[in-house]
Amino acid sequence: MGTYGVRRALLPLTVVTLIVVAVQLVIFSSWRFDGVVVMMVWLWPLAVGMTGRTALALWCATVAGVLFDTHSSAPFGLTVLVALTIAYAASRLGSEGVGDLDSAAWWVTPLIGAVAGFVAPALYVGLSLFTLNFTFWRDGLWAAMLVNTVAFFLLVRPATRVAQWVVGAGGARR
Repeated sequence: MGTYGVRRALLPLTVVTLIVVAVQLVIFSSWRFDGVVVMMVWLWPLAVGMTGRTALALWCATVAGVLFDTHSSAPFGLTVLVALTIAYAASRLGSEGVGDLDSAAWWVTPLIGAVAGFVAPALYVGLSLFTLNFTFWRDGLWAAMLVNTVAFFLLVRPATRVAQWVVGAGGARR
């Protein structure tokens, strides 16, 4: 995808990212599983990254993370850093074809999602140490890791299909 393709995909990707953040804030932030929120603002950059579009994945992670952090009581920037890390790692895998929904084994993308769902809360809590915020080290870390692992495992394939369609990596081919 050249520079024109990236610019052309930027507006629809930004709109979908805004919708994901809105759904996160309005719906998912109030639904709790074992006291844990499923972090769609981390899943969406992962899905965009799985398309192999690094610049778009990083843009999506930045927008989602900043907008979520403006509504969160957590230190500003933590969600952004986790989202950027996940998006970049996924985009490296995506650009190599690992997790490609059309050619890889069906379980590869969900496995990548599960690993990201497991690592993201731990990374979030680990990064909170640099802000001297120790409230995240309470007993909910393992629950957050487990809940997000299961949620990402189940939701990453459909989210990646939507991401492919939005960025034109799969849905726009004829």
